[in-house]
Amino acid sequence: MPRAEAESGEMTRHHHCSTARRQTLHHFVTHDPHEAVEHLAACGVSITISPLNDSSGRIEVSALNQASDGIVFTRTSFENPVEIQPRLSPWGYQLLVALKGSTSIELGDRVIRCERQQAAIFDVSETKALRRSAHSENYSILIDRNLLTNRLFELTGAPVMRKLSFEPELDLEQTSVDALRRFLLGLDISMLVRLLQDAPHGARRLSALLADLILEVLPHNHAKALERGSHVIAPKHVKRTIEFVRENARRPITPEELAAVAGVSLRALQYGFQKFLGMSISEYERSVRLEGVRREIEGNSGERVGEIARRWRFSNFTRFNTQFEAAFGLSAVALRTQLSQLPQPRASAN
Repeated sequence: MPRAEAESGEMTRHHHCSTARRQTLHHFVTHDPHEAVEHLAACGVSITISPLNDSSGRIEVSALNQASDGIVFTRTSFENPVEIQPRLSPWGYQLLVALKGSTSIELGDRVIRCERQQAAIFDVSETKALRRSAHSENYSILIDRNLLTNRLFELTGAPVMRKLSFEPELDLEQTSVDALRRFLLGLDISMLVRLLQDAPHGARRLSALLADLILEVLPHNHAKALERGSHVIAPKHVKRTIEFVRENARRPITPEELAAVAGVSLRALQYGFQKFLGMSISEYERSVRLEGVRREIEGNSGERVGEIARRWRFSNFTRFNTQFEAAFGLSAVALRTQLSQLPQPRASAN
């Protein structure tokens, strides 16, 4: 069985100079799909590769990970047709640009086909398989779901109550979408690894920049919320209900109370919330409570997270933590840990 020709490029010297920095550039060539799977797993990419012919032929991969938080860059080429199936992995989304050949992406009952120079973005967890043609080459960016969720919260000022979902097929007729594709293709992996290894602050900003560009340029189900930010233009009965929920979120609120405050039927109120806020009344009420917990965690470093959660009517801590992470892109415990590591302000002397 042929062994892969693997190299780490310029990273080898950096790796031996400093134990704080790990190799981030992986480049290898092999004819064995199992060996390719093992190398990719070392980069944090978990997949299976199945040849659609007698053999997979030549496989070449360059992958850059650990250089920018929540992002992995890959460039892959296959001599023969293969089917790739994602395994369970922490990665949320894959932004793919086909450089040569074609790639068919099976998303549930829908199949997206990317020809040369076309692009797509899709949820890795919803992907059944990717089928690559002979002599195909792709450039891909894997993006952590929490990176985008946390940034979406920061940009809109509201917890993300519905899973971020992109329109997979990207319209390159749109100038901004095509410009983003060209920008990404300009991020050459070998150049990036030389640059970011000695620029840790720049690496962190690159993650934030890519998150902003993806959220602001590509079509998704939170685009309207992103456009309006924290400013909601809604009819008076919806605004009255919003104010009532925010003032009383720590106690149980009955549907009858909401209808009385709004002065309309509960059905009409539900319609108003869906139309102007893009969520149900119960989802909005939960978002207010999650926001309250986050605010108190940030303002009270001494109190236990569980106590704060209970005060905001979250009785099941495991479920609460899952909802908190889905809404803000990090768990409540991780937020507390993050805050505890910030430098404390010095007391000033008169």
